[in-house]
Amino acid sequence: LQETLSQSELTTQMKLALPLAFFVLMSLLNAQGANEKLFKTAQCAGTLCPGGCCPHAGWYCCADNTHCSADAADCPSPCTGTMCPGGCCPHAGWFCCSDNTHCASTAGNCPSLATWEKLIKMADMKTEEQTM
Repeated sequence: LQETLSQSELTTQMKLALPLAFFVLMSLLNAQGANEKLFKTAQCAGTLCPGGCCPHAGWYCCADNTHCSADAADCPSPCTGTMCPGGCCPHAGWFCCSDNTHCASTAGNCPSLATWEKLIKMADMKTEEQTM
């Protein structure tokens, strides 16, 4: 019983650690200056691009009008699908979901906050059951 409990605890910890590790990795990549999102401002101390202000002076304005980079090679690939506020949806004509991380064939297929809350509660209940 202790081996199973230890393994389930490890599995739970790994499920929690993976998103954190992904976030840290993405932060490090952005810190290295691969490319940056543009932002709207009245005064731009960096490079003024058609899509907004790049926080770095002398950087290249990417063709997607949402990013800038140290040079053109670091710009994101062009979007061949639907361009959403959170990035490129690989499917043309799809709907951009309000969470800015998903796209779906219709608005009704977008994940809702209620769905995410249910999944989190289910995971918490399963964890509680395993620790009893």
